Amino acid sequence: MRPTLRKWLFETLYKNRYLYRFASTVPFAGQWRVWQELVIPRLHGRDVLELGCGLGDLLATMLEAGYNARAIEHSPQMVAAARDTLRRHKQGRPALVIQGSAQSLPFSDNTFDTVVSTFPSEYIYDPHTISEVARVLRSGGRLIVVEGANLLPINPMQSFLLLLQALIYGTSAVFGPRRRHNLDEEVARSRSGPAASEHILHVNRDTSTGITSEELPDAWFGQSIPLEAHGLRRRSERVRSSRWEVYITIGEKA
Repeated sequence: MRPTLRKWLFETLYKNRYLYRFASTVPFAGQWRVWQELVIPRLHGRDVLELGCGLGDLLATMLEAGYNARAIEHSPQMVAAARDTLRRHKQGRPALVIQGSAQSLPFSDNTFDTVVSTFPSEYIYDPHTISEVARVLRSGGRLIVVEGANLLPINPMQSFLLLLQALIYGTSAVFGPRRRHNLDEEVARSRSGPAASEHILHVNRDTSTGITSEELPDAWFGQSIPLEAHGLRRRSERVRSSRWEVYITIGEKA
């Protein structure tokens, strides 16, 4: 799909809550929300800002978990949808969702302990965005970006969905900016369980799938997010189960 057509598709999806719900559910085998909620155990402190909250599902979850969470969203259609989500879940107030820009945050310095962004668009690569994030973060705070994720072709249905993702979002969005990507290798690694490595952060084998969080010192993803230029220390994690991989970039403020 051509970039111009893909951009038009994104804009169309982002203006209609029902199309957005479909596009963030069906092509990802219902795992989108699972991937979003990977930020929850990584949150630092109590005061949280979400950039680009979309339909507001993660914001509602954070509020329900007891966090003092707010969100800023550029699209007026998504602002309305997120506010409706808060009402439906009886969480917080509609005013917690503000229409605005990540490049010009309407908050004072040192306001938040954590800033989160899940599956962001190009704004996350803008130096102005990261500069603003660093400004509103308190000392010791962190930016958590779930930059991307992909299903693994472990069965015909997931193989089809993977092709659909690549067609709509592009191969770089699905697989990350790797020069070489071998899906057979990905599946074999995921099925083999966690590797013996000092970089393994967490292994959860309590479910049939199991989830492994691994820190990657030289990750191929997240490199276009200008963290170091704004005083944020980079940390990269790959979270995987037997069905999928998720790529998380964390910027920590000293």
